[in-house]
Amino acid sequence: MKGTKIHIDILVPFHIMILLMKTIKNKQLTRKEKKAPDSSLRKHVAAIHTSGELSLLERKMANVLLLNAYDDLITKRTHKISVKILTAMLGWDESNNIEKLQAALKKLTTTSITFNLMEDGKESWAVVSMLSFGEIKNGICSYRYDEFLAEKLYDPEIYATINIKVQRELKGGYSLALYENCLRYKNVGSTGWWELDKFRRLVGAEGEYYDPFKVLNARLIKPAVEEVNKSSDIHIEPEFQREQRKITSIRFSVEENTQQTLFNTESTDEFTDIRENTTYKKLREHGISDRLAITLVAQDEKRANEIIEYVEEKDRKNKIKISTGAYIKKLIEEGAEIGKSLYEVKKEKEEKKIEDQKQGEEEEKAIKNQEIKKKIAEIFERFDSLPEAKKTALRKAFAKTLSDMVRSNFEKNTEKSPMHRYKFCLFLETQDL
Repeated sequence: MKGTKIHIDILVPFHIMILLMKTIKNKQLTRKEKKAPDSSLRKHVAAIHTSGELSLLERKMANVLLLNAYDDLITKRTHKISVKILTAMLGWDESNNIEKLQAALKKLTTTSITFNLMEDGKESWAVVSMLSFGEIKNGICSYRYDEFLAEKLYDPEIYATINIKVQRELKGGYSLALYENCLRYKNVGSTGWWELDKFRRLVGAEGEYYDPFKVLNARLIKPAVEEVNKSSDIHIEPEFQREQRKITSIRFSVEENTQQTLFNTESTDEFTDIRENTTYKKLREHGISDRLAITLVAQDEKRANEIIEYVEEKDRKNKIKISTGAYIKKLIEEGAEIGKSLYEVKKEKEEKKIEDQKQGEEEEKAIKNQEIKKKIAEIFERFDSLPEAKKTALRKAFAKTLSDMVRSNFEKNTEKSPMHRYKFCLFLETQDL
């Protein structure tokens, strides 16, 4: 919107505020040129210069979700990110606390933003929520932006670059709010003067507790500045303006933090292990983006491998008319079933059922044989303890139940013969030993 002046206010639960905008660049990027870097987020100034009533988790989530969706803000309606990736990017160790994530997502869907657009002397007013839809299901967080807001967020004419790794390191909500509001001035060198009331709104310190400047400075400004300088990619220093010895305004000098190398080293990247993964490397070879490849491996590496093998097999047979990377993305987006057919799966289940039944029968038979062996041993233990005369009488009684040929063999070999041992045991079981 060249030549357009934009004023953006935040409604309840935000206090109304007017946002200062930089002059729109004369040379605009085309849609194809608009891309967000993998490790940073182009964030519309409207989404940064807000009052601080979002919690630390909610602020971080808003930034991570925008980063995840940025490349497809205009072309896709619904965006998805695995909860595992989301919590990792948030630097949040309560990944099993789904209720807390749901609450944060709900807050983003119920937070309204109003736009006052001044164009050619005419004013138009619009209101939209930060998210129009949110869902957490089966380990996946799905969400949507209203089309109007998506276009505003995607417009790179005015943006700030938020380093998600820096965000993850900041542990205080005030620190993150201060970082967000100072970052856009890095190239300018100073935020300019903010009246204290405006500063309090920006960082969310509007409670009576922070009314005395001594409390505001000691409890909020100094700790937040210290954390930003220690953990972020910018270095800030506060300056104060007085009227009749009373502090009325504050500004921050902003410059690059040359001492901070934490965020430029591979060793601090929580996804280093995934990037060393063979499946990840294969996906990248096919042109899959870094973020999508990480998500696929973290969410379901087995399925990712199946998709790769399926696509490569079809490509070898010249059955793919588009690039392999585009085909992989198509299969992912459509949730296509890769691998065995429903019939094959059903057949495997039936075969496994038969195999399990057979194995069960064999185990049952083995148990039964073991019990029989134990019983035979117990019977012969009692038989061997009998007087010899009693043993002889029992042998003669058993021999009478046999045919002439078998009887002759038994009288010769007695119960020591495997041929007669089991039947003789059954006979003994009926006798009073």
